[in-house]
Amino acid sequence: MYAVVGATGNTGRAVVKELKGLGESPVCIVRNADKAKEVLGADTKTAVAELDDRGALQKALAGAKRVFIVTGHNPKSDVQQINVIEAAKAAGAEYIVKVSGGRDVIGPDVESINGQAHHKIEEHLKKSGLQWCILSPGLFMQNIMGQAASIKNDGKIVQPWPKDLPVALIDVRDTGAVGARVLRDPAKHAGKMYVFSGVGTTFGDFANVIGEALGKPITYVAVTLEQAEAALKARNMPDWLVTHLIAIARAGGKGAFSKENTQPIRDIVGREPITTKQFVQDYKAAFG
Repeated sequence: MYAVVGATGNTGRAVVKELKGLGESPVCIVRNADKAKEVLGADTKTAVAELDDRGALQKALAGAKRVFIVTGHNPKSDVQQINVIEAAKAAGAEYIVKVSGGRDVIGPDVESINGQAHHKIEEHLKKSGLQWCILSPGLFMQNIMGQAASIKNDGKIVQPWPKDLPVALIDVRDTGAVGARVLRDPAKHAGKMYVFSGVGTTFGDFANVIGEALGKPITYVAVTLEQAEAALKARNMPDWLVTHLIAIARAGGKGAFSKENTQPIRDIVGREPITTKQFVQDYKAAFG
């Protein structure tokens, strides 16, 4: 049996959809079963557990031999994901697939608390005695959804990334497609870390692709890290999240997300990665 922890997030949804498309029926570990079924479909199997409650997680994961873990950014993500790993192990799981972050923003001493957390979780997983596979995708195209209102109302994208900076953006659906297949084949993928991305582009080109789809010009406005930080704080974001977002942008400006590596998608999924043009067509209603 398969279990997906973090099933209602963007990547989790993609994994569940792919698994269903491959004929599987994963158990989705969620906080609210009714809301989960609204998001994932009425036929979705669910088990309720909080990530802070190891006992509840163990009960929810009972019978799951293979577990997929992806959780949202939060200051306790290391504790929570380690809870999942240990609960899964106690419940009899044999194989864990974890979604991590970009390699240049993960480590014991990186600026972002989430990058530090990913490092702790990866190290714990490697020493857990379980089979494992770690996925390290690039920067998600879906992050641009945070600019949807600005695109729709003002015809602008405002970000602390240089307009012409190379970025290898990836659609979360590609990550889900890789993740589902890795989960189904432990013998082939155990003990491996897959670092992958979508096709290289720039945010200026991304803005042009959105504009072409909408039939109107979209202006890309590159702001400084200081301006971006002030804007995030003005929205009353918690300090840890502001620090994380600025750390990602700072690292990105130094090329952390510039390297294109689409081969794992081709090898594992058996198709080309989703392009920015396809992404924009699929999400056009959100921008228009």
